[in-house]
Amino acid sequence: MKHKIQISVLSFKLLAGAIIFGVLLCVINSYISYREFKKQIENLYANVTKQFAETAISYIDPERIFSWLTDGSDGNWDSTNARLYELTETAEVAFIYLTVVSSDYKSRTYVFDTVNSLVLDAKEIPLGYVQSLENKTPDYIESLRNIIEKGLSKSYFSYTATGGHVTTMVPVRDFTGANIAIMSVVKPMTEIREYKAGYLKTFLTAILIFTVFFLGLYMLSLLRGLVGPLMLIIDETSNFAAHHGELSGVLKKIKNHDELGLLAKSIEKMSEDMNRYISDLTKATAEKERLGAELNVATKIQAEMLPRVFPPYENHPEIELFATMSPAKEVGGDFYDFFMIDDNHFAVVVADVSGKGVPAALFMVIAKTLLKDAAYRFKTPAEIFTHVNNILCEGNESGLFVTCWMAILEISTGRLQFANAGHTAPLLCQNGKVSYIHTKPNLMLAAMEGIPYKNYEITIQAGDRIFMYTDGVTEATDSQNRLYGEERLLETLSREDAKKLQPKELLSFVRADIDAFVGGADQFDDITMLGMAFKTNQGSEPEKELRVSAEDRNMEQVNEFVHSFLPSDCSPAIMNKIDLAVEEIFVNIAHYAYQPESGEVSIFASFNDDTLKVVFKDSGKEFNPIEKEDPDITLCAEERKIGGLGIFLTKKFMDSVDYKYMNGENILTIQKKLV
Repeated sequence: MKHKIQISVLSFKLLAGAIIFGVLLCVINSYISYREFKKQIENLYANVTKQFAETAISYIDPERIFSWLTDGSDGNWDSTNARLYELTETAEVAFIYLTVVSSDYKSRTYVFDTVNSLVLDAKEIPLGYVQSLENKTPDYIESLRNIIEKGLSKSYFSYTATGGHVTTMVPVRDFTGANIAIMSVVKPMTEIREYKAGYLKTFLTAILIFTVFFLGLYMLSLLRGLVGPLMLIIDETSNFAAHHGELSGVLKKIKNHDELGLLAKSIEKMSEDMNRYISDLTKATAEKERLGAELNVATKIQAEMLPRVFPPYENHPEIELFATMSPAKEVGGDFYDFFMIDDNHFAVVVADVSGKGVPAALFMVIAKTLLKDAAYRFKTPAEIFTHVNNILCEGNESGLFVTCWMAILEISTGRLQFANAGHTAPLLCQNGKVSYIHTKPNLMLAAMEGIPYKNYEITIQAGDRIFMYTDGVTEATDSQNRLYGEERLLETLSREDAKKLQPKELLSFVRADIDAFVGGADQFDDITMLGMAFKTNQGSEPEKELRVSAEDRNMEQVNEFVHSFLPSDCSPAIMNKIDLAVEEIFVNIAHYAYQPESGEVSIFASFNDDTLKVVFKDSGKEFNPIEKEDPDITLCAEERKIGGLGIFLTKKFMDSVDYKYMNGENILTIQKKLV
C-alpha cells in the first residue's frame, strides 16, 4: 500500500510537470508565431500603402505646391484632386492627403485631402488649412523630421477592437531633389481580424491535439520505464542503509539498458566497494595517525635546525638580530640562517624553496647546509651562490629551486656585500628613511647550471637596520583575494613607532599588521622574517681625514698620519709592512694619477677592533692596480719584468686590498688586523 501511494504521488508530480511544460510550450509557440504573423501582415500593408503613396505623388506637379498654397486652387489643382479621389476609391484606402510641414515642425498645411466615401464620419480638410502639431508625440515629430531632412519613409499601425489601420508617409521631392512635402496614405486593415481568427483557430487546435497525445504517451512511458524501476531502487537503498551495506538482490529484476539499469548495477557495486572501503579506511586511519606523529617530529627537527638563540653573539654586541619562520603546513620550505665566518665577517641568509610540505623541507635542509659550508670557502655571496647552484642542479629531477638573499657584513667597517638569487628585496632603514635595497635579481638557485651571480656592496652605519623576509609576507591574502603587497610593507616599516622598535619587537609589529590585514583568511605560504640592527662597536674610534697634494715630498706627513692610529705596542714588523703598503699606494698616485698635471689625494684612516683601515681617494685617471699581474718571484731579478712587485707585496702584507671607481674617484682600501 505504501508503494502505491508513492507511485501515485510521483506520477501526479510528473504529470503536473508535463502539463505545465506543455501549456508553457503552447503559449510560447503561439506568442512567437503570432508576432511573426503580425510582422508579415504589417510589412505587407506597409509596402502596399507605400506603393499607393508613390502613385499619388506621380499625379502631382511638385513645382505648383507652394503656388497653390499662395494663390489657391486652379484647374490643375482640381484635376489632380479628382485623380487622387479616384485613387482613394479604387485602392480602397481611407485617406490620401498631402501636407507641407513648417520649418519648426510646430504645424503643417494641407494641400490635398481625399476621403473615401465609405468613411462616413470624416470630412475633407480644405486647401491651405493649417493644423497644429503641438499635441503630437516627440516620436511623431521626429518621424516628420526624418522624412523631410533625410528622405525616409515611415509607417504607423493603429489597432482597435474591430481591426485597425496603417498610415504611411512618403517624402515629396521637387526637381532639385529636395524634400518639400509629405504624402500620407491611410488604409484600413479590416482583413487582419479574419486572418487572426483563422490563424489562431487552426494553430491552437493543432497544438492542443499534439499536447494531449504527447502527455498520454509521456505518462505511459514514465510509469513503465521510470517509476517502476525507481521504486525498486528506493526499496533496495532503504535495505542498504538498514543492513550496513548489504543488499537483498531485488535489483536484478531491473532489465533496463539505460541509466536506471546502470544505477542498479552501480548500487550493487557500491555495496561491495563500501565494505572494502570500510576495511581500507580502518587501515588508512591508523597509517595517518602514524604519519601525523612523524610530521610532528619533522616539524620539531626543522625548527631546531634554524638558529633560535637571540641575541646571537655575546662577543659581538654590535649585531642585534631576531628571526621567525611560520610554515603554512606542518613543515615548510622557508629558512633563514646567520653565522660568523670569522671574527670580523658575519653572514646572514633568507631563502624560500619552491613548493611546500616534505619535499620542500628536504630541499631546504640541503640548500641551508651547502650555503653555510660554501661561506667558509668563498669570499663573496656571488661566489657562494655560483658554487651552491651548480651542486643543487645535479640530479634535480624534481625541478625544485630556491630563491635566496645572502649578505656578508664586515663588522669593523660596515661594508655589506650581498647577492640576490631571485628573492624579494629586503628593506634598509638608514638615517631615518626606509627603502628597498633594489638590485636586478639573478636566477634562483637550482634553476640552471653555470649561471653567474653578481655581487653588490653597500656600507651600513651604526643605527642602521635591515628587514629581510620571504614572499609569504607580501603575498599574504585577505578574504577578498587582495595581496598585502610591498607598498603596505614599506608603509608599515616607515611608521615612526616602528622605527623605534628593536628587531624582535619589529617582527611582532609587522606580523600583527599582516594578521590584521588578512583577517580570518587561511595562510597559504610560509612566512619568514629576519630583522637585524647594526650598532656602534665598543671602543671604536671615528674615521679621520688627511688631504695633501699628490707629491713625493708629502710621504712623511702621510706616514705620520697613519702611525697616529697605531697602538704604542705595535710591533716593528707589522709597522714596516703597513709603511710599505702606504708608501707603494701613495707614490703610485703621486707619479701616475694626474701626470703631467698635479692634484690632491685624501687619506681616511680609522682603528677599530684591532684593525687598521686606510682609504686612499683621488680624482685622477681611472686605474686599478689590483688587476696588475703578479710578478713571478721564482725568477731572478734580471729575468723578472720591471714593476708590479710593490702592489704584490701590498696584497701579501695586508689582510684585504680593495679597489673601486665611483663618482669620478679612484678608491683603494687596505686593512690590517694587528693581532
